[in-house]
Amino acid sequence: MGTNDIKSLIEAALFASGRSLTLEEIANLCKSGNIGFIRRTIEELIREYSERRSGLEICESANGYSMRIKREFEQDVIQLIPETEIEPAVLKTLALIAYEEPIKQSKVVEERGNRAYRYIKKLREQELINAEKCGRTRLLRTTPKFREYFQIVNLKEAVKGDKI
Repeated sequence: MGTNDIKSLIEAALFASGRSLTLEEIANLCKSGNIGFIRRTIEELIREYSERRSGLEICESANGYSMRIKREFEQDVIQLIPETEIEPAVLKTLALIAYEEPIKQSKVVEERGNRAYRYIKKLREQELINAEKCGRTRLLRTTPKFREYFQIVNLKEAVKGDKI
């Protein structure tokens, strides 16, 4: 597979995935063990996207690389974006966790009802929150994936500014 083919494959993978892909995932997809080559190819794609007039950009985060709409175009196309795959009750539970974090699971259940156990399980499966043992309950916190998904750089500032 040539360099342009690999670049096109990486571009297609980032577009189709809808999530961040790690360098290792991209290398495996490209059937390449040369991580340095894959990293340089991605950096080249990032440069190309920043130089051309495109509504998309490729970004690097703690979780890997992703493709997204440039911020300056988000408001113009927001109505075209499909509704979130997170159902409203689960989203409300996530909002409570994000706002109060760290928060005990028992408090979430107290405020959201027994269905919160199911919602918490879904959020953990989606890796939007993590839970650690804390006595007879668990302590819930959001993850870096949560911040990436909702494009939040600083959670405390987002809460102050009502951006979540």
